[in-house]
Amino acid sequence: MSVAQGVTCPICGTPSQFYCAKRPVTYYRCTTCDTIFQHPLPSPETMRDYVNTEYQDGAYTDYVRARDLKLMTFRERARQIRDLASGDRLLDVGCACGFMVEAALEVGFDAYGLELSPVAIAAATDAVRPRLVEGDVNHLVAQQGEAYDVVTAFDIVEHTFSPSEFLESLRPLLRVGGLLVMSTPDTRHVLRAVMGSAWPMLQPMQHTVLFSRSSMALALRGAGFSVVKMAPAHKVLTVDYLTRQLGVHMPLISDVYQKVATAIPSGIRHGRLSVNIGEIMVFARYDPNSSRS
Repeated sequence: MSVAQGVTCPICGTPSQFYCAKRPVTYYRCTTCDTIFQHPLPSPETMRDYVNTEYQDGAYTDYVRARDLKLMTFRERARQIRDLASGDRLLDVGCACGFMVEAALEVGFDAYGLELSPVAIAAATDAVRPRLVEGDVNHLVAQQGEAYDVVTAFDIVEHTFSPSEFLESLRPLLRVGGLLVMSTPDTRHVLRAVMGSAWPMLQPMQHTVLFSRSSMALALRGAGFSVVKMAPAHKVLTVDYLTRQLGVHMPLISDVYQKVATAIPSGIRHGRLSVNIGEIMVFARYDPNSSRS
């Protein structure tokens, strides 16, 4: 494919190629760092309305109902973070209905959450809801008191309009040496290569910028973080839940599954599996001496 005139990678600045059209957006791919991104971007208001609608009527309804699965995922992540953290104060950015906050409290963190959607916060349990703040990072920075030892941001950075600015906005929340932990889709995962434009991580109105490990490392260094490690991110899922989630973006998969589901043993449909669906887990520390781009 030829380079698209005037379309440059938001991470490394390289002229980029058309990748695919996913109505109502177009995705481009950087051949240098393998970042895949929407251009042009939807408006913030359009994206926020979409998220609130999804929490009320769409895919996120399943997210709220899948409490047990989500807690199993976040409990394992909280244990990993506990091993690397040097303090107890934790903030989960984009906390949805607070499942990560709940898991972090269980392993001894003094945990809080930040969430844009009031609908998501309303779905939190009574015990966790008082620890959740409605707003964005800039709103919290303006009210900031004591810095956090850990900031988590799972499945968030790929939704931002400027990932570099988002990462930089997290610095004031962290003490020097504090731990940043994120998960995000991996553009060099085999599923992306095999599925091409049908890759489920290509989600119009949601996923604006998708990273490879190398482009994520580049963005982190530029924002003042040093990478500790990157590893496959696992989530606890059932076949039923995964198929429903895929069906939001790939209806044919859901339709076929519904036709054959009654022939599949219940233990297979509802058994809990820890799987990597094409995402990476990123651990980095706020390092003022990190080289900036």
